[in-house]
Amino acid sequence: MAVMTRERNAAAVARRAEGRYLPLSQVIDRLFQESFLPQSLFDGFGRLTGPAGTNLWETGDRYIVEMAMPGVKPDSISCQIEENILTCSAESAVQAPRDATPVWETFGDRIEYCIQLPAGIEPSQAEATYEHGVLTITVPKAEHVRARPIKVEVR
Repeated sequence: MAVMTRERNAAAVARRAEGRYLPLSQVIDRLFQESFLPQSLFDGFGRLTGPAGTNLWETGDRYIVEMAMPGVKPDSISCQIEENILTCSAESAVQAPRDATPVWETFGDRIEYCIQLPAGIEPSQAEATYEHGVLTITVPKAEHVRARPIKVEVR
């Protein structure tokens, strides 16, 4: 939980329950990242975009999601798909030095991605791998939404 404070002659910051401070810009970014709005929005050039550090690929029979997760503890990674929303999170392997007060932190906390997947998937058959700081999740398309060739009869 973050508590908003503004100290005299200082930038607005948010104080975490543990007493650490976050710049207001990070709090606002997190607000929009975790809002009720769909994660896939247009980028202004007519293309759909997702959260920073993610890729969503489509093949004929599956979707492939890639998420940048450098510096996390591999055994802390967890993923689930509920109502076509893929949620993946992990704990950072980066720890603050003992007795240190952060001036700023841009990574080192828990990381979490929530991505709206297209309809017509088979979540029970999803697979995930983690290699070189990239989490890759493969989600098969449901049989009824896969492209099928149509045989053309010549008369």
